[in-house]
Amino acid sequence: MERNEFIKSLGLGIALVCTGSCLSSCGGSKSNDPTPNPSGGGNVPTGTKVDVNLTTQLMTVGSFLTANGVLFVRLAAGNTTSSFVATQASCPHQGGSLNWMQASNLIQCSLHSAQYSSTGAILAQPSDGGKTSALKIYSTSITGNTLTATVS
Repeated sequence: MERNEFIKSLGLGIALVCTGSCLSSCGGSKSNDPTPNPSGGGNVPTGTKVDVNLTTQLMTVGSFLTANGVLFVRLAAGNTTSSFVATQASCPHQGGSLNWMQASNLIQCSLHSAQYSSTGAILAQPSDGGKTSALKIYSTSITGNTLTATVS
């Protein structure tokens, strides 16, 4: 084999290896997957009860916290169940954390900015072009100073 032929064959071999590497790495990403996360945004078993102590937590209107896979939000004054909402803490789209945006009166995903009402309805789809589903809203009860959400 002459030097010129060797260099050509070496160049073709490197090109094939590089092309194969590029193609295999392109197929693994799900960042633009338009389908909702099938897990529903959390792994909290149905029937789980999650408690919040109202003497030390959620003391002001607009405050929120996440506990054991549940997002709690205080919507109004007073310790009645209508003053609170409890939802899944992870976005159904791709599992991003959810936060209460008091100024806009909505729940927003930190990952792709999907937005939901306090009733769980979709207000805005994710910014990555994907689709989301409504949030799960959990029933709440209050006993003394303890707010309890029951995951369903």
